[in-house]
Order: sequence, then C-alpha cells, then structure tokens
Amino acid sequence: MTNPDSQNYYIPKSIIKTIRKELDIAELQIHQQENQDAEPVPVDKLPEDLQGYAFIVGALFQSENCSQEDGTLLYTGDGMIYRLGFENGKATLKTRIAKTPCYYADYPTQFYLFHKATKHKAQFARNNSLFSFISAFRNGGQSRYSLILGGRNQLNTAFLQTREHLLVTIDAGRPYIVDPDSLELIEPIGSTNDWKGIFPVMAKLFQNNMFDVYANSAHPVADLSHSDGRPDELFTTNYSTGYNGKYKKCVNRILDILSVNLKSLFKDKKFGQEEFGRFTYLLRYQFGDKEAGIEPKMKSWRMVLPDGKPVLVEQSLHQIALTEKYLILSDINFRMEFSQIFSPFTFGFLRLPLFSPKIFDCLKIWIYSVFLSQCKPLPYGTLYIVKRQDLEENPEAAEVTVKKVIIPIEISHFAADYANPNNQITVHIGHSNCWDVTEGISRYDKPVPGKSLRHDLEGMMSGTTDLGSLGRYVIDGETGEIESTELLPDPESTWSLSVYTHRDLSRDCKESSSRTIKNIYWMSWGFTWELIPQRIYEAYKADKNRILAIEDLEKQDHKPVTLLRLNTETMEIVDRFHFPDRHFACSPQFIPSSLPCPEGKDESTHGYIVCIVLTDNPEQPDQCQDEFWIFHADDFNNKPIYRLSAPATKKPLNLALALHSIWLRDLHQGRQYSEEERRQKREASIQLDYDHLLMKKKSLTLHNLFHDIVYPNFIDQTLEEEFEKELLKSPTEL
Repeated sequence: MTNPDSQNYYIPKSIIKTIRKELDIAELQIHQQENQDAEPVPVDKLPEDLQGYAFIVGALFQSENCSQEDGTLLYTGDGMIYRLGFENGKATLKTRIAKTPCYYADYPTQFYLFHKATKHKAQFARNNSLFSFISAFRNGGQSRYSLILGGRNQLNTAFLQTREHLLVTIDAGRPYIVDPDSLELIEPIGSTNDWKGIFPVMAKLFQNNMFDVYANSAHPVADLSHSDGRPDELFTTNYSTGYNGKYKKCVNRILDILSVNLKSLFKDKKFGQEEFGRFTYLLRYQFGDKEAGIEPKMKSWRMVLPDGKPVLVEQSLHQIALTEKYLILSDINFRMEFSQIFSPFTFGFLRLPLFSPKIFDCLKIWIYSVFLSQCKPLPYGTLYIVKRQDLEENPEAAEVTVKKVIIPIEISHFAADYANPNNQITVHIGHSNCWDVTEGISRYDKPVPGKSLRHDLEGMMSGTTDLGSLGRYVIDGETGEIESTELLPDPESTWSLSVYTHRDLSRDCKESSSRTIKNIYWMSWGFTWELIPQRIYEAYKADKNRILAIEDLEKQDHKPVTLLRLNTETMEIVDRFHFPDRHFACSPQFIPSSLPCPEGKDESTHGYIVCIVLTDNPEQPDQCQDEFWIFHADDFNNKPIYRLSAPATKKPLNLALALHSIWLRDLHQGRQYSEEERRQKREASIQLDYDHLLMKKKSLTLHNLFHDIVYPNFIDQTLEEEFEKELLKSPTEL
C-alpha cells in the first residue's frame, strides 16, 4: 500500500510532513462548527474569555526542501516552537526553530543535498569536503549524530515554566531557557562541565565531545507554589543506561573489565564503570540573579536504593512529577538503543558512488535485519520516589536514597496530585500495552498478512497492538507500597494513549489554588493496521500482559483518534470526541477561561482545550491542510468547536506531529531580558561551554567552523532562511 486512495485510508499523509519556514501570522482564519456533526462556517471572533498563549513544540521530520534519511524516526528533527496567541477574540501564530549551537554547526557541514550523495550544500562544505563528509550530522533512530562533533540537541519535546523562566527540553540534551516573546534561545541549564555524557569514555578515546549527548528527563519539574525567598529552581536528571541492546549482560560484563584496564591507561583514579554509562543522578539547578549577585548553581545527588546499590535506569527517565513532599521519577518505555542509533547512521556513509544502488540496498537490508530487529520494551514501569525533605536537610550529601515502585503495566505518561494527605501519592497513568513508540515504519517492513501497511508513512512510529487503559494509583510515599489501584480499559477510547493535559495546580501556576487533579484530558491515537508492520505484530501477539486476545485484535478494523476527559474521582470517561477519518490530533492543552468560574461549576473544566489537527486537503491529498482546534473543556460535542487555519492569502498550515505543550497567561510574567542582555547571555554561555574544548583541538577547520559560523550565528539567533543564504554564498559574495 504505497499510494493509498484518499478515501480508503485513516491516517493523513500530513502526519509525516512539515515545513521549516519560520512564520509570523498576525491573524489566523477562524471557522466555527456548532457541534460535532455541523459544517464549519467562517466567523470573525473567538470567545472573549479565550486568553493567553499556548506553546507547542514538535520535531521537523520531513520537510519539503530536505529529503528523508534512512532509519529516521518521526520525532527526530529540529524543534519547532509554535506560539498560538489569543487576544480580543483573535488568534496569532509565531513559529521559530530552537537553534542551539549544534544547529549552526549542522548546516555548514552537510555534504549532500536531496538525493544526490556528493552535491555540496554550503560553501564551508565545498571548501572542506573531507572534513564535512566525516563530520556531517546524520540521523540514526531517534538521534542525529556526527563522528567528529558529537550529538545534536534538537529541543523538540516539551516545556517547563519555572517561577521566572520558560524552558524547552528534550531527552538527549540540556534544556534551554527560551524568551517567550521573541522565541530566541537564551542559555542552557548548566555548562558542559556540569553534565556527564551518556558514554564518557567515547569522548575521551575519540575526542568527539564538542557536542556530547546528555541524557536527562524531558519533563523536569519546578514548584511555583513557594514564594518564600527561595531562588528560582528546577529538578531534572543526568543519567545513562549504558549499553542496553542485544546481549546486554555479556557486553556490560566485558565493559566492566575494560574499565579496570582503561583506568591505568588514562591514569585517572576517578575512572570507573560510569565511564561506560550506567549512572543516575538527580539534579537541582538554581538560577542566577545578576542584580542580587547570585551565581547559578548545579547540585547533583547520586540515586541509590535502600540497600545502597545504585539506581540503574533500564529504559528512560523520561518524566518527573513533583508533589508537596516528594519527587517521582519514571523509568518508562522510551529507550534509546545504540543499535537503533548507529545502524541507520551508517547508511549515510554508504551514499557514495563507490557503491552501486543494488549493493547499497543489499547492505541496508542486511544491516536492518541484523541490528534493527525488535527489542521489546519491558512489560512494566518503574517509579522512584525521592523525599524532598531529604534534599533540604542534606544539601551537601553526595547521595540520596529512593524508594522503588514497580507498576506492573507499561507506562506512556503520568501525572500526580500535588497534595500528599497522610503521605499518600496519587498518580494518574496512561498505560500503553504492547506499543513501542521507539519503533517506526521502514521501507523494508512487511504488512501483517491480509492487512494493509502504509509504506508511504515511512518513519511514523508503529501503532499499538493492544488496548490500553487509564490507571489511578495511591502509593505510600514513605514505604513505596501501592495501597490501591483502579484501571479503566475502554474498547472505544483508550488505544494508543499518548499525552494529557489538565488545569494547572498550585505547583504549576501562582494563580492556582488546586492541589488535586479532578479531570484529566487524554489524547488517544486510536488503532489502525496501517501502522503495524509484521515484525511488530509477531513480537506482541503472544504477550502475557495483553488485554485483548490476539484473535480479537485481528477482528478490529479501526479506532479513531479520540480526545477524552476522565473524571479521576469516579474513574469514568465523562466526555469524548472522535476525530473524523484522515484527521490526526496531538498536543492537547488546557486554557483556563478568563471569566470567574460560575457558582456550582467545576473549575477543572472551566476553560478550553486547544490541539493540533493534522489533515490533508481532500481535493489534493498531497497537500497538507493542518489546523488548530479549540473545544469547550466541559463539553466536546454539543458546544461550538473553533478551527484555526492559515489566512486565505497564505499557504495552508503544515505543522509537525507535536507532543507536549504549555500555557502562559502573559508573555512578560517572568524575568525579562532585553535584546542586548539575551545576546550577552548567549555569548557568555557558548564561550563557557566550548572555549576550553576548542583549546584541545588542533584542527584549524574546526576552529574556523566555530569562530566564523557557530559562535556569531548562535549569538545573533540568525533565522534559518537568512542562515541558508549566507552559507550558500560564494567567496566573492561574502
């Protein structure tokens, strides 16, 4: 099924398309749909109580001016920040790419353009062809890597609001402060000296640590409920699973032996097993205050279990939650496998005239079959509980003891109440049975016999092979014991539970007084055979934790993408909206109404839900026609739905399949930096991060790349269109 009939498929082609153009749209077009079944009609205004700014971030996967690399997954790409603003009944849209220093090193070194393997893209690559071929960044699985320069920090996953700052994040890179108004990056959290790379020994052996890869939680946390003179701060992690692919135990045993020998080679007493990864640190970062004379400070605690053994992450510490008394860290199904990264990465080096297309394809098929076979995620999730009091009472301690809690079902994402009555922790979990979001559709995949697989959606994450469920757990924060469990699988609505939103609690927003989550909104991505390769089906068909028997799954045809509202007190789905076929929704965000909550109405539903909806033009299926949809949070189906699109004078929107979002009431509610202050902070941070590393490098080409291109453009936050023009200029034009 390569080019499906537009009327006979469920997933829009738009899902894998994006544009890189950075936009400033002063007014989006508004259509109103009176209810789920009505036709949308143009209107002049949105509701007056729709306020503030929704920030959404997504990966720029496959854009119109850049071909797709082999083995690239949908969420690999530069982060595009979308800021949707609401004021006086109108909606605005501003978009900017999150441009880290490594972004400005990526474009100049691109050796090939489009399908031609040897066509230089930038003048720098023309002048330094061998350096550029070896050092160019190439995609591999969920990462983008360079043998010479290291890994890209693409900042495409989530946001965090602290008391005075807005941050944009990713699992494999340092978070950055972003200016809410200009959407420029300002500075990273901590310097390169404050972080440990995922495989420290590699940087020492190969000296490719300019852009080291720092694994941390894509969902750091901050507590905005405190205003007692404490510095603005956040909590995150710095960890490494070490090697976690096939033959994990055997490989790590060999690495342990190697670490002993390398210790003497490097004459480093501190050299140990952590050089090969397998370390887990909890970090607290306190922001500096120049006016108050306070320097930024990073504190780390090595996480250990009650028996003194170190915490070793098995998959990914993707998310942290914060409550009044505890931090909860989740080790969940989002593992970064070395084979997934480096096997597709090698395809870039096979793009040479030396290899005929037939040899190239045969090599790719062999690499794929040997190194990219399915590595199933663990059939459970793990939570680690940290007492905040332990951190306060022992600020200088090197270690912190944590409680380990096993949740016997796979975890997609989770939320936690802020309140801890009787030291109880209440967590709300989306369970994703038999679904590995780190696996994507490949051109080499085969369909399940009798079913249709969409090869034209190459790179899209594979679909679920079982029904998911919504869970509510009450855990004793002192012992780690699970006191109660409630699960809700719903055959119509809990397939592929992705992300959630809810009204801000007191920890999330200074203006909020809520301490518990009463209503939580989940986006279910439904079910379709279009996204299930045979290898994924075979991996899960006999899974012991299945909710739906494989025989019953085979009878399923399609379940639509669904926005649902769960009442966490009754554990009932009280509202749901099934999106039409060929519409794919993502990134739901709760926006509170600016009007006072009427007496007798539930404050947790007093507002709106905004989300991205990806779809194709029904008249021209190859053209994207994406929109933002806005629902009344208390009634999805019987109250008006507002649909925002590009003005008629502009091209239709082509948005990324985004994940996470955040809402701010005001662009100027945190610390404000002038344009010159932002430049100064970027200049200071990039020099602190890379000057000492460049001093160790003898390559004049590398020095020229950084001093002539990376440094000045990062400091200026040069827009991509201007940056490309500059790179393509000939020497006579410069």
